Amino acid sequence: MVGPAPQVTIIVPVYNVEDYLPETLESIAAQTVFERCSVILVDDGSTDASVLLAKQFAAEHPNVTAIQQENSGPGAARNLALDMADTPYVAFVDSDDILPPRAIEVLLNAIVAHKASMAVGDMDTFPKPTPFLWKKPFGKGDRLLETVVDAPDLIFDAGPCHKLYDLAQLRAHGLRFREGVHFEDAFLAIPMLLKAERIALVDEVVYKYRKRAVSSSIMDNLFVREQNFWDHLELCETLAELRSELDVFRREVLERFLVRSYQGFAMRAHDLFEDADLWKIFDRCSRIYHDIDPSFIARWTLDTRHRVAYLAFKSYDFELFARPWERLRGVVACGGDLHLDYPVTPALLPLTKVTAVGARLEQVLLSPSGDTLKVSGHMVINGLPMRAPMATPLGLRVRGSNLTAPVTVERRADLKAGDDNREWSGFTAELPVDKLRRGQHNLRLVFLTETGQASRQCLISAAFLRDATTKVAGDTRILPTFTGRENAALLVQRGAGTAGRRRWQRLMVRKDLRHIASRAPFWKQRLLRLLTAPLMSRRDVWLIGERRDTAQDNSSHLFRHLREVERRRNVYYLLAKESADRQRLRGLGNVVTHGSFRHKFLMLHATKLINSYDIDAYMLPERWERSPFLKHLNWRIASSRVFLQHGVTEKDVSAGLHRGRGSFDLFVASAHREAEYVAKELDYGDMVKTTGMPRFDALVPDRGRRRILFMPTWRTYLVTPSYNSSARPRVAFDGSAYQVFIAELFGSERLRQALRRHGYVLEFLPHYEMRSLLTDVVPADDCFAMADQTTRTVQDALRQCDLFITDYSSTAFDVAYLGTPLIYAQFDEEEFFTVGGYKKGYFEAREDGFGPVCETAEETVDAIVSYLENGCVREEEYSRRAADFFAVQDRNNCQRVADAIAALPGPQQ
Repeated sequence: MVGPAPQVTIIVPVYNVEDYLPETLESIAAQTVFERCSVILVDDGSTDASVLLAKQFAAEHPNVTAIQQENSGPGAARNLALDMADTPYVAFVDSDDILPPRAIEVLLNAIVAHKASMAVGDMDTFPKPTPFLWKKPFGKGDRLLETVVDAPDLIFDAGPCHKLYDLAQLRAHGLRFREGVHFEDAFLAIPMLLKAERIALVDEVVYKYRKRAVSSSIMDNLFVREQNFWDHLELCETLAELRSELDVFRREVLERFLVRSYQGFAMRAHDLFEDADLWKIFDRCSRIYHDIDPSFIARWTLDTRHRVAYLAFKSYDFELFARPWERLRGVVACGGDLHLDYPVTPALLPLTKVTAVGARLEQVLLSPSGDTLKVSGHMVINGLPMRAPMATPLGLRVRGSNLTAPVTVERRADLKAGDDNREWSGFTAELPVDKLRRGQHNLRLVFLTETGQASRQCLISAAFLRDATTKVAGDTRILPTFTGRENAALLVQRGAGTAGRRRWQRLMVRKDLRHIASRAPFWKQRLLRLLTAPLMSRRDVWLIGERRDTAQDNSSHLFRHLREVERRRNVYYLLAKESADRQRLRGLGNVVTHGSFRHKFLMLHATKLINSYDIDAYMLPERWERSPFLKHLNWRIASSRVFLQHGVTEKDVSAGLHRGRGSFDLFVASAHREAEYVAKELDYGDMVKTTGMPRFDALVPDRGRRRILFMPTWRTYLVTPSYNSSARPRVAFDGSAYQVFIAELFGSERLRQALRRHGYVLEFLPHYEMRSLLTDVVPADDCFAMADQTTRTVQDALRQCDLFITDYSSTAFDVAYLGTPLIYAQFDEEEFFTVGGYKKGYFEAREDGFGPVCETAEETVDAIVSYLENGCVREEEYSRRAADFFAVQDRNNCQRVADAIAALPGPQQ
């Protein structure tokens, strides 16, 4: 008996998806109306097992056809099947996605019942949901749309999946997928949405779209691939040609898509293309957007940044499109609003309106004389590039003090590191202390434009809160604080002598009591501190730590010095109870279990917080969240913050360590060039001290064990870091330059023979963040060994090696300090500094380094063999460089650091 004729053709393009295709095919076979479907699988020249899986599925189901074509792209694959389809309706499924069991059934019922041109269902993405703009019409039940005008947000749904089409209407309109381009789906999906007379909306998830964690898909690299810019421009041109065929309402829906969908490309084009190509994009876009109203463009673009390109198209200003930072240098005020300072007709004014201005304060420092208060921060003016100082004068207004101080725009290396358009977005202002009136005053950034003034409230930042300690200038006390949720403010009180100090203390106690009474965050800690302050007020409490479970770096060496040499009573080391390093501190006393009540109590009264790493990340007790702590408790404790570093700073680390972010009161350096860089580029000024690192005091050579130590640094883009479990690797480890180099080095027979001939062992000590990926890389050969960091410290491993190999690790400086020869194996320099996001600083290994620089495993083996043959002796040139680099090379670093910390002023209460 012959069954009913199929009603739906399901088209599936297949290409190298062997890991996902079985699940997709299983979901198709599980459709409740599978017997009423015809399935066409088109393999697009797969090189994996996908084609075999497709053929096997077709062999198991008589209503499935599997065909092959040479690799031509998904558009060509779908078109091939589309030409073969002979059912009333057609659906499309990508070969790594999933159809819920009733998907085709509910779409088919809807399109037949309403005699619609197409049926559209809801779609979910997995493993994480995506809030697509086109999903707005869903959640209100099934309904019939006469045209797309009834749900205009659907126009942003440019994919053909989760839909069912009337095949006759697709063919009547001549709609096909565009071949040889990206976004091939949209060439069919969007015109059909615009031309459809009846659209059945099914308020049920009919499609599950897989978002791959590590992918090279088009969407994951949307604004990186140059071809995407051209292909999407071709789409926009094709769609713009439909204007004459559409009524005024559908034309408006189309123009929404034209404006919104290309804004990201238009804004970023100058980052990828040279002038010749930029001109082609500019001229073609100017034609597309020529007749679209500027107010409409302003409505359908995200913000001013995205509107600048459209302003260029509408003004036919190529320079504005290609180099907006040269054409836009300031802002003008108009009725309290800010507009980009660019000459326009009234009609274009909506495109110049600044959608957002952000001003955040980061530092409040009292001058040595006590006469002025230096306030600094950074600003973001949406749409205004800041690659040069802005031309608009600025002021900082202290509301309630009748004071507006001039503002100086400053270059910020840390902000430039993330975005060239923020290079000159820093600012400072000096407030005369004697002009500050008593009371609490909000701070506003004022734009003093030719057409009038406009101001915006300054907000706080984490650095501002870290720096929010009481400043005492004569009889004036100033506390940086905040009102509301984030509004930056200054609390000012005057009063000389003991009476003034007591008045201030009473004010602080009243603030404590109000905080406690309201049960605000950290109210219990505020209460405990208030009750115990009289007992602890005369104690200078130093809290020292590294990572929660380690005691191997500068912090532990300084702690040992403070307990054994200086015999300081009130210095404490924070360490996890289960740490293997507790044994190293045995006998010193004052080792406090991290997270214990004693830890929390000492935090309430600490005068100094000292760490080799991030203080907030590693010194706060568990459950003390950083942001509430900074807002509600840190300023009350007012500890000085000391950064000992865990390596010599030689890269551009401004993005993480600029004072506008880290806000340390003392920054320890080891070399004059390093100190100059930290003082100038990281804005620490005289807060940086060239003392040498404490761990250098223990750097006594212990060579002669015939060991070579290989210790590369880690790559953030290859692993999920321990401190951020939600992050995903951006580059697969297998096949990466790092993995290939390691394999080639340890697989070198020439290296093996040289080690055996000279009686050396190559010991591998990977970064702790990379260790889990490298458990099996060391050959089972007595010429090689994997270092055990639990039984021997990194420092001991450095002291005991006869030759050291690293890539970009700052441990090279420790080894240079020791006088041990070293080799730089910089085998992935371009990837490390681009994909990895690392930035070069003042130090260049080839010109300033302490050993040869190698770029391949073969060159590295050559250098190793050369050192083995000369007895592992460092060349005179590298010894001279080391002597010139380090400011001091003695055993007094700990004492200098201790003296610098002791010289820090105590908390002002």
